[in-house]
Amino acid sequence: MKPIRLLWLTVLVVLGWSAWWGWGAWNAKTGLETWLEARREAGWQAEWDRIEVQGFPTRIDRTISGLVLANTEKGWVWQAPFFQILGLNYQKDHVILVWPNDMTLQTPWQTVAITGDELRGSVTFRPGSAQELQSATLVFDGLALDSDAGWTSSMAQVRLATRPNEAGEGQHDIGLEIVGLKPRSDGIAMLAKAGLVPATVDELKADLTVGFDRPWDRQALEEDRPQPREIDIHEIAAKWGKLELRIAGALTVASDGVVSGEVMVKSTNWREMLEIARRSGFVPDSLADPIESALSMLSGLAGRSDTLDIPLAFENGRTRLGPLPLGRAPVLAIP
Repeated sequence: MKPIRLLWLTVLVVLGWSAWWGWGAWNAKTGLETWLEARREAGWQAEWDRIEVQGFPTRIDRTISGLVLANTEKGWVWQAPFFQILGLNYQKDHVILVWPNDMTLQTPWQTVAITGDELRGSVTFRPGSAQELQSATLVFDGLALDSDAGWTSSMAQVRLATRPNEAGEGQHDIGLEIVGLKPRSDGIAMLAKAGLVPATVDELKADLTVGFDRPWDRQALEEDRPQPREIDIHEIAAKWGKLELRIAGALTVASDGVVSGEVMVKSTNWREMLEIARRSGFVPDSLADPIESALSMLSGLAGRSDTLDIPLAFENGRTRLGPLPLGRAPVLAIP
């Protein structure tokens, strides 16, 4: 009798587990369909071919095929042959996101074709229905961008990570590192041909603590995005051939997006950097000579003519590099 009881117990456990998994899979699929339908009701364009759920017995892996998601009011359109949300059925607050190797993102300014070898992210949420972001790690290998505005870029790897900063509510520690960046445009090609810059940016990274005006949760995608209000720049570093740039400081962002505060800028071989800015059109010819004269004086005070260590200040809506006025302060807003 004992073997029979054990058999029946095993059958009941299997049936119970199967029912539990089936219930979770149904909830996952209908929840995703409900969210997409809600986007339509909110005025978005939301199209998809089908939603499949796999992973029995321990996973709930959702695959959306033929996805078109557009916020028509903001002018953003994302098209992807598929998108995956992968996770364990007993750990609902941790998911793996998988993007396809080929997709497009249309913005109000341009359309960008995005390709990659492997585009993945690991995301955790705080418990609760709001799905507030806890932490995230995104790793994009072999990423390439091709814009109809006439520029392209490729990156061997992009790593982006964020986690809550316990020192203040709404603050996130954010780290970004881009390896093997190859920017391409007519201006860059001209600079490379002249021998001013190599084809690949050696280093590009950022270490920040950013305070947002509200949490990053499901409403951040459905409605307006949270906006940065305080930015503590521990380090922004770039190295491109002989050019080196280091930035550190603290900024605040007003409700209209205007930046204020001060950062220290340290630049090596700044003359070459100014020449690149001039040839690329970022700095007009009429300003290049006065800027070079002013920076020559400042670098001479520092004791080295090829090195700058100077404050970049944003105050009353204006930008100033040391004593040199540069124009309006930048406006920072997440669309």
